[in-house]
Amino acid sequence: MSRKNKAIIWLLIFILLIVLFTSIATYAYFQARELKQGSFNVDVTSKGVDTLKFKASDDAVFEANANNFSRGKGHDVYGEAFVSTILDTTKASAEYCYNVSVTLPDEAVFTYSKPGTPELVLDVAKSTDNENYTNVISNMDITTKTGVINIPTTTGGSDYKHVISATKNVTSSVYWKAKVTLKWFNDTDQVINDYKAYKATIKANIVEC
Repeated sequence: MSRKNKAIIWLLIFILLIVLFTSIATYAYFQARELKQGSFNVDVTSKGVDTLKFKASDDAVFEANANNFSRGKGHDVYGEAFVSTILDTTKASAEYCYNVSVTLPDEAVFTYSKPGTPELVLDVAKSTDNENYTNVISNMDITTKTGVINIPTTTGGSDYKHVISATKNVTSSVYWKAKVTLKWFNDTDQVINDYKAYKATIKANIVEC
């Protein structure tokens, strides 16, 4: 075989190898691009983050005085306090238990002007949108009551363990409102309760489920 023919053969082999290696490299490049495409919203099953927040307002505070609680020009006097429970999670789902309570003064502040007739009452309501509230406690007589009142899950119920649950990317919220009202009686002298101040607190705490 002449040297010219050998040179042509080696040139053909060289060109074939270049084409082969280029094809392999190009295929690998496109394969890599394809592997990197697609959704990265990966479900986490073994680990994740839960964010459970309790946010409380100032205490419910009011005062009975000559301007709002005197004969002839008096009216009901009240104070409101709020607490919210908000849960977010990066897991498929999450669930927590908590309790809600209203703390009254350690000593009785008001007394009955009309024996046996509630003068100071408590209402507690809950909502999931912070607009439409449903009463859980209505007109509870706390005229001389002290200490802590635990809020049940339903009206008249005895279960005090509330549950909040959420799913991934969906926030779950429960709002609580406590209202303490000092009732004014048009036909009764209530001077015994004039110039008295009152404070109540609503709060939420996480508990074991």
